[in-house]
This record gives sequence, structure tokens and C-alpha cells, in this order.
Amino acid sequence: MKVVEAVSPKSADVQAAARSLLGKVDVIYLPTDNTVISAMEGIIKIAEQAKIPVFAGDTDSVKRGAVAALGFNYYQVGRQTGQVVASILNGKSPQNIPVQGIEKTELFVNPKAAVRMGITLDEKIIARAKEVIE
Repeated sequence: MKVVEAVSPKSADVQAAARSLLGKVDVIYLPTDNTVISAMEGIIKIAEQAKIPVFAGDTDSVKRGAVAALGFNYYQVGRQTGQVVASILNGKSPQNIPVQGIEKTELFVNPKAAVRMGITLDEKIIARAKEVIE
């Protein structure tokens, strides 16, 4: 796998950055970045026309047209953070609390978006999804 980056310092540059990937990539990955996500519909339109699947780091992006995302649930992250805060409020020193990662990720898929981008999702992947966008 080879990573090809397209830089877009502001929202107005995102579509041009997406177009610059045409002919260079087989897949587009959208990180959880406000600049990119704010212009997501434009990226989706370009990807559908070029038949390049778009995957995202943010599960809400699947409802907006990405094929799939494996991401964390913000509510669960808040609960996990709350447990750390409660430990501190109950007297535990922050230096004695280990660094934590996300405990659980969730898969969201959008089979119709996949078809519009020229691919079909395997039924095993769809069955694994926490949410299937119809």
C-alpha cells in the first residue's frame, strides 16, 4: 500500500485536493478533521463520478456518503473519560493513572454508497456492522 496525501489548508481547497488524487489512488480515506469533513459532500461527488470508494475515520461520515468507517463512539469515550475524572476526584493522583486508548470501535457501512463508488461490500462485513445505512 502506498499513501498519497492531498493537502487542503482550508475548506475551499478540499475539492481541489480530492481532484488531485484522481488517477493516483484506488481509495480515499477521510480523517476526522473539521476542514475535510466540512467539505465532505464535494469529496463524495468527485469520488462517485470517478468510482473511487471513500472511507472515513468518523462514523457520522457514513450517513453523509462514505462507504464505511471504523471509529469510536463519542458517548463511550466521554464515559471512559468520566471514569478517569472520577478517579482523580476520589483522590487518585493523575500520575498514577495510565494512559488509555479507546476501548471499543464500531463499524458503520453504507452499501448504497459503495455501489455508487463502484464496489460491493461483502455480506460478512455488512453483518459485522453496528449500523448499516440504507
